[in-house]
Amino acid sequence: MAVQRITYVVPKKLSGERIDRVLELMVEDLSRSQLQKLVRRGNVRIAGKVITRSNGRVQKGTSIEIEREAPPPTIGILHEDEDVLVVVKPPGLLTHGADRLPNADDLASQLDRRFGPLPTSRGDERPGIVHRLDRDTSGILVVARHEQALEILQDQFRKRTVLKIYHCLSSGTPLETRFTMDDPLGPVPGKADRQRVDRAGGKEARTVFEVLQSFGSHTLFACALHTGRRHQIRVHLSAQGHPVLGDPLYGSQQQRPLPDGVATPGRLALHAQALAFAHPRTGERMEFEAALPADLQRTVDGLQKLRDSV
Repeated sequence: MAVQRITYVVPKKLSGERIDRVLELMVEDLSRSQLQKLVRRGNVRIAGKVITRSNGRVQKGTSIEIEREAPPPTIGILHEDEDVLVVVKPPGLLTHGADRLPNADDLASQLDRRFGPLPTSRGDERPGIVHRLDRDTSGILVVARHEQALEILQDQFRKRTVLKIYHCLSSGTPLETRFTMDDPLGPVPGKADRQRVDRAGGKEARTVFEVLQSFGSHTLFACALHTGRRHQIRVHLSAQGHPVLGDPLYGSQQQRPLPDGVATPGRLALHAQALAFAHPRTGERMEFEAALPADLQRTVDGLQKLRDSV
């Protein structure tokens, strides 16, 4: 279960009111009984202290922190027809789970319940999934609605005719505004979840990077993938000394902190921004874009404001 913590500040008009009354007026999407349950469970803090009764009174300016179950992330639908779905995966959501569970909340399971049944030739746990994004990566995915569409789309990915462009925020500023990395990639011995540059035995990997904006301490890149190796963008940028912001696997040694006052996205700053492919039935070239989500855009806006104020 995902948990979120939300902080409210008591406004002047509610100063002196009972806690239960303030909660009821400020937390509009929860019922009175749901709020009381949170209080009894110790999920409400007043000025940093846990409370278990709500008959006390609070003054203006007092902080109220509530810990509650987070609502499931919203999946954006860019396109829907009888053959394919084109969706925008929010950050924090698995593309598919390891097992197929009746009430699973991963993207594949949600889409199967909403639009299915979706094809399962690649495994019951990943219905309709043609390609995937890491949990903390947001952005565009194409999903097949039947086996023939799945086979045709997979073939396009194998033949590398699919356009895949990502946007990311990385540490530092490169010497060139456009450059290509062709370093082959392979697994780190003994660490199944990690990749590395492996010029001796790695698989072909090619990424073209273009600087969209430079902020001195950080850079906003457009990254065009010509191959689809695991963690390809992350490993290539880390090898250049410009790890993706918030990368826990490849960025710990070289990561630069954001300047004071700039909001951190709190996750991997990587977003699948554009996708183009041939429609599996008509052959028509279909192109889709998804703007940066709010968390990444806030960081970019903060860096822009800081840069432009100098």
